[in-house]
Amino acid sequence: MSDAFDLDRIGGIVALGALVDEVTAAGELALSMQRSGAGAHARRKADNSPVTEADEAVERRLRAYLSKNFPEMGFLGEETGAAESHGTMTFIVDPIDGTRAFTRRFDTWSVLVGLEAEGVPVVGIAFMPAAGDLMVGVLGDGARLNGQRVRVSEVASKDDAVICHGCLQQFTDAGAGDLLPRLGEQTFTQRGHHDFDGYRQMLLGKADAMVDAGVKPWDVCPAAVLIREAGGQFSDFKGASTVHGGNFLATNGLIHDQMLTVVE
Repeated sequence: MSDAFDLDRIGGIVALGALVDEVTAAGELALSMQRSGAGAHARRKADNSPVTEADEAVERRLRAYLSKNFPEMGFLGEETGAAESHGTMTFIVDPIDGTRAFTRRFDTWSVLVGLEAEGVPVVGIAFMPAAGDLMVGVLGDGARLNGQRVRVSEVASKDDAVICHGCLQQFTDAGAGDLLPRLGEQTFTQRGHHDFDGYRQMLLGKADAMVDAGVKPWDVCPAAVLIREAGGQFSDFKGASTVHGGNFLATNGLIHDQMLTVVE
């Protein structure tokens, strides 16, 4: 994989624009369902995480769109699982990242669509309908928030860094509960941010790292593209550049090695 993704592999800039429009429409569907009370009827899945009819409706819509427009590509979704790929590219979808936030009407939930090519995250789309923020990144073409290019911060020491982290229960469930006090002891300040919002704060230059334990590829594939294209760096807690490691670290790049000494 080169340092840039050839958009012609998915039909060019027109196809990307149409995909972004579809993600936006799916997000608006979820928002309308939330406002009509769909979030009040969550049920628990086998892993005890909640799912609503909005999660399922959005994934059905996106899966149908991707299957029709990119039939040769694989699919991996949180709610409906995997579809076989006839090539080396796979779309990875989280229909509502932050279902708990969705059910309680926080504005931090999002619709996430990522694309991996040869195992490398190359396209990332994150739409936060309730917050009104759309983030799009393509390998080699930068990251944009609502159409404007964004860059991560330039803080060069974890001793001065603002660190975002995900759900505390996910840390303990992932066997990483002992990391929490280390974050408090070894970094400047720590802030809990729901769901994709920690990555959004990084793209805005307000936070310098996001530490996310117990995550799946659909939770972080778009973040991997967006953070990297905004000048940052991502890895699992062992330093491997993957979204399949179960734990995820995103930084502004300048403090990545320092943060690895904390999370490893």
